Amino acid sequence: MSDRASVLFVCLGNICRSPLAEAVVRDRASRRGLDGLFMFASAGTGSWHVGNGADQRSAETARKYGLDLSQHAAQQITTGTVDQWQWFVAMDEDNRVELIRMGVPEDRLLLMRQFEPGCEVTPDVPDPYYGGADGFEDAYRMLCENADRLLDYLEGRAL
Repeated sequence: MSDRASVLFVCLGNICRSPLAEAVVRDRASRRGLDGLFMFASAGTGSWHVGNGADQRSAETARKYGLDLSQHAAQQITTGTVDQWQWFVAMDEDNRVELIRMGVPEDRLLLMRQFEPGCEVTPDVPDPYYGGADGFEDAYRMLCENADRLLDYLEGRAL
């Protein structure tokens, strides 16, 4: 088993928000010299897209900002795989509730935007899947704005 803390980013289908979150936070961790502390991955609570690459709009947004989602293959988190991860970062309240239903302990479960100052009670990263490119830009912006706050929290628990 790795000495690195394992962190799983979770959304519904693992083709839009969670792979983008994984890429953003991994990049930010690398820039901060935290590569050796964490192992990042992403998954969806649903099975619809298992094995598929990232949504083209998510991949294009990532590419625009120097991130690469070309090797992403969607996977599903299940009750049988929950024990493989130390930390779970849900993109929205629905995914948080589903993770709790799967047996994820609440003290190991975070919301991506929960550390954002002034954020509403349920700080979701809205799902851009059924919208246009603007939704992916908005999601990317939210992920970037919260990546360092999330890393600060995780780093404080990894040391």
